[in-house]
Amino acid sequence: MQLITRLFNSNRKINSVLFLFTAYCLILLVVRAKLTNTVYLFFLVWNLFLAFIPYLFISCLKTQISFQKSKIKTLALLFLWLLFLPNSFYILTDLIHLSQSENHLFWFDLVVISSYALIGFTLGIISLIEFENIIRTYTSTLIINLLIPVICFLCGIGIYLGRILRYNSWDILSSPIKLFQDTLTSLLSVHALLFSFYFGVYIYLFYSLRKIYSAINH
Repeated sequence: MQLITRLFNSNRKINSVLFLFTAYCLILLVVRAKLTNTVYLFFLVWNLFLAFIPYLFISCLKTQISFQKSKIKTLALLFLWLLFLPNSFYILTDLIHLSQSENHLFWFDLVVISSYALIGFTLGIISLIEFENIIRTYTSTLIINLLIPVICFLCGIGIYLGRILRYNSWDILSSPIKLFQDTLTSLLSVHALLFSFYFGVYIYLFYSLRKIYSAINH
């Protein structure tokens, strides 16, 4: 409980909004379940949970919890952050499920799915910002400017593996060899590379908006 409180207070304003937004998303699903007597779209809750994981990892690093007393643990936490980061952006692809919505529910479902997608995407962008803030004291601006686009592209690959090849983050433990083989195959596929590229650019451009906004206001 102490750990949760510490993490929440590490960025109280943003975490308060995220909490309210999450509550709003959950209420939307409850309302939909009441209207339709089904739990369809409840998978969004799980996807949102996965989107929160990298944000929690990077928040731990930011608050310098005991993980940082060991370089190995710090690197392990960064690896886990990078491993789960695509989940934050992946939730955007859940908009594909709108094709299954009935006509009278289409606009409501659009609000439901886009709300989950938006908060997940926001968590990913915040995670990238926090990552940059953490490593800024250890490396140069040039390295950061090279590293962030690479991470965005890797997120694009992660989205491809999840949405197209139907892998998830846990498969690195359950099916590591097959996942590695399919990842290598994807890197040789023009379709996979283009998919990863335009999603990576999409993520990077949203991330860059924050820099532009900061420059204008300073």
